[in-house]
Amino acid sequence: MNNEELVGQLKSQSTWRLFFLTIITLGIYSAHYIYRQTKIMNHSLNGGHKISEDLVKFIFVFSYVTAIITIPYLFAPEGHSIETLYDLLDLIWGILIVIWAFKARNRMNMLLSAVKGQPHWFHGLWTFLFTNLYFNFKINKLNEMKNSKE
Repeated sequence: MNNEELVGQLKSQSTWRLFFLTIITLGIYSAHYIYRQTKIMNHSLNGGHKISEDLVKFIFVFSYVTAIITIPYLFAPEGHSIETLYDLLDLIWGILIVIWAFKARNRMNMLLSAVKGQPHWFHGLWTFLFTNLYFNFKINKLNEMKNSKE
């Protein structure tokens, strides 16, 4: 699969749609998005460069567990032990998302042979700040660039 086909397959939706669906589902939609994108990228990668399926499974588990615990967390009195549990699970989930985003960023820069400063380079700061939202935004921009050439 060439780079244009890969970028075309990774395009799935607007970044705003991803943002709102992530909010509405308390992060669960992000896990499904990450699963989809990882599957597509891993298809183009050699064995040692593939993004770990275990990482994606952990993201799934933590997103569902955190979402489930959100309901009692919202109604628990201040200082309840569920606050500590929720904060810990949410922190772990956030760290896993950042790890995935940097792995995806590195793989895309490698697959696209991107060099810092080029339009198809995935930037580290934006990856850190906006994780999968930036990844989606960048894929959409690359698709726009591809379509404008045609």
